[in-house]
Amino acid sequence: MWEVRMPAVVKRIGFVALAVAALIAAASGGLGLILRYQPPPLMTPARWFAARVLNPPVLWYTQRFDRASQPLVYHRGRKSGNEYVTPLCMVSTDEGFIVPAAFGAGVDWMANLKATPESRVVYEGVSHETVAQVIDLDQAVEYAGGKPGCPCWTQFKVENLVILRPIDRAAQHGRVG
Repeated sequence: MWEVRMPAVVKRIGFVALAVAALIAAASGGLGLILRYQPPPLMTPARWFAARVLNPPVLWYTQRFDRASQPLVYHRGRKSGNEYVTPLCMVSTDEGFIVPAAFGAGVDWMANLKATPESRVVYEGVSHETVAQVIDLDQAVEYAGGKPGCPCWTQFKVENLVILRPIDRAAQHGRVG
């Protein structure tokens, strides 16, 4: 039988990469349980894990290979004024883009949008200038046509949602500035 011999260093690096990938997968699975039951002591570490561990590879892949694969929200920091980009799950409706705050109202991107509602959404590869407004689940269901646009809204007990209205549509609703 034909056999490939690899140096020990390559074997160790492969093992380490596999172990890291397994840890990230296990932590991501645990993240789903945390989002569903939202135990207060675990919410802050879960937010940190999503922002510092999961988001960077998603951004890297989205920005380099497949711009339409993940919706992105560009927003300004409430203290620094720096522009940040956050990959978020969202539902497109006639009114705009509805984004659930699965980690609660204390997430940085939501606080930034409350302080500076002007933002930019890249959805399916198309950029939209938007204005953010915090809404509740009933309003989100209404905007989504009478049914939850995403089962996670009810499954993960989402109480805080944001609608990102394109600027022209926001002007029609009197919500610019």
